[in-house]
Amino acid sequence: SKAAVYQKFLTQLIKLAYKQGLISGKKVALDSSFVKTYSGKEEEGSGGWNGHKEAIGFKLHALIDVNTGCLIALIIGDGLTHDSQVAIPLLKKARPWLRKVGYVLADKGYDDTDIIEYIAKGLRAKAGIPIREMPKDKKGKKKGNYQNWKLKAKGRTVKKSILNLRTEVERFFSYLKRVLKLGKDATRGIKRFVDNTYLACIFYMLQRVCAVGITQF
Repeated sequence: SKAAVYQKFLTQLIKLAYKQGLISGKKVALDSSFVKTYSGKEEEGSGGWNGHKEAIGFKLHALIDVNTGCLIALIIGDGLTHDSQVAIPLLKKARPWLRKVGYVLADKGYDDTDIIEYIAKGLRAKAGIPIREMPKDKKGKKKGNYQNWKLKAKGRTVKKSILNLRTEVERFFSYLKRVLKLGKDATRGIKRFVDNTYLACIFYMLQRVCAVGITQF
């Protein structure tokens, strides 16, 4: 299939970027981006209405090297699956390029015990994921105590200078949508969307590797 060919070429570009030092994997960021269906209606593989986004669409889940903006791993799926459910499969997919990983950055949507544990024990890295605020009681006081917070903070970094680096993955999504017009293609269904996404990512990575003088693949 086209998708298999595109995926194979994209993987080769990621391998090349890693070999040439464009992907160190020391600090990486993950996030997802919602893309509405072209028709605005339910399409094959979209999963149905997303109440939070108030639309129907697909999701890209990506892991980026924050130092260079290079893509490390990508998963494309329906628009309903929660980001936290895809985090560990995405990190496992990226494992070959994360041998030197020190920090895995993400937003509060990834504040999940299993994710933090996988980052700390599976990758031997620190999670740069903010802790969700504790719920408040009827008097407006936060439930829980310092000991609970301390337990949740284990395996994480709370340095703002590190946490703020996760915006690099947002720039990646912005480029795909704003410059490469992902989601504006007059195609329908997840198969076509996957093809379009891989092509956009290939173009993105070609720009990254060619910018540093790599012209042989």
